[in-house]
Amino acid sequence: MTYFPYMVFARGEAHAARFSLTQSGMPPPPDDFDLRLASGAVDAGYAGLEALPAMEAAIAASLGVDPRRVIVTLGATGGMHLAAWSFFCPGSRVASETPSYEPLRSLPQAFGAERVSVGRDPSNGWRLDPERVRRALAGARPGHVFLTNSHNPTGALMTGSEVALLAREAERAGGVLVCCEVYLEFAPPDRREPAFRLAPNAVSVSSLTKAYGLGGLRLGWIVLGEGLVDQRERILDLAYLTYVDLPTPALRSGLAAFERREEQRPRIERVQQGSLPLLKAWLSQTPGLSCVEPALGLTAFPRVEGVCDTRALGRRLAQEFDVGVVPGEFFDLPGHLRLGCGQEPDRLAEALDRLGRGIAACRA
Repeated sequence: MTYFPYMVFARGEAHAARFSLTQSGMPPPPDDFDLRLASGAVDAGYAGLEALPAMEAAIAASLGVDPRRVIVTLGATGGMHLAAWSFFCPGSRVASETPSYEPLRSLPQAFGAERVSVGRDPSNGWRLDPERVRRALAGARPGHVFLTNSHNPTGALMTGSEVALLAREAERAGGVLVCCEVYLEFAPPDRREPAFRLAPNAVSVSSLTKAYGLGGLRLGWIVLGEGLVDQRERILDLAYLTYVDLPTPALRSGLAAFERREEQRPRIERVQQGSLPLLKAWLSQTPGLSCVEPALGLTAFPRVEGVCDTRALGRRLAQEFDVGVVPGEFFDLPGHLRLGCGQEPDRLAEALDRLGRGIAACRA
């Protein structure tokens, strides 16, 4: 069994075309966003002595929580892995959303939990209905909820009250809500409603990757709801068993990036203002597509009418039209494409033109 076929695609096919719409976040920051140490030296010291606690303290101070509630992780993927290993044990049940990023489907199964799919409703803005979650967790002990906000791949955004209701369903089943919030970083700080603030049994996962373009640092974090602080040592034990410590140079650069992340807000807004209108106009004007407009982030998830095998469509688009897309099969919903628009407007316009011509040719 392959747990993460999307990443196999992302490491190979996703880069086969010259004009790519496969990137789901911001491009890397410009060269003048310099994160090197002032001395120019590489710090290879013991991370746990100072670099790791400093990173945890900075995240905790920014979010207004006790540092014991923060665990720095190997990216958001590492955070989801640790949360799943900690809570999704054999005998538990996990209600996870569909369409979904593959770890939301694979991690519960990898750790022996029963996974139940709960479909988001495209006719209602890709909303995740608490009643469906309640039915999925009926009789489970414990029962957990695993989701993303904003939603990967559609960009749909749940309100704080909606997230709190889902956490309540997990609480009813004696479990936790784990929410990956990497795309929530696209929202200004005063508009973010992270799950850890909304429910004591919630776990928020985030990183520097999507909104800040710093995936190469592989730095993410978990923030525990106030009712889960006693789980810290157990989660840390699993982290030690997995990778012991994060690299000290990455922590040093990551701390500098985290403390300066709001410097990137104008760049984020500039990219959004330059690219999102192009994407939305293209979606509305291209025949044969249906799409719920994304509320946050730089991705959309249109349905290609009359096409079921979007893996085959994606290969043809790359080979004949030199444009790359992410097929919906990787999100458990064939017939859709995830499109990312985080690039310069001229290049994006060319990519969308090629994609439009390719879809027309494939549907002819």
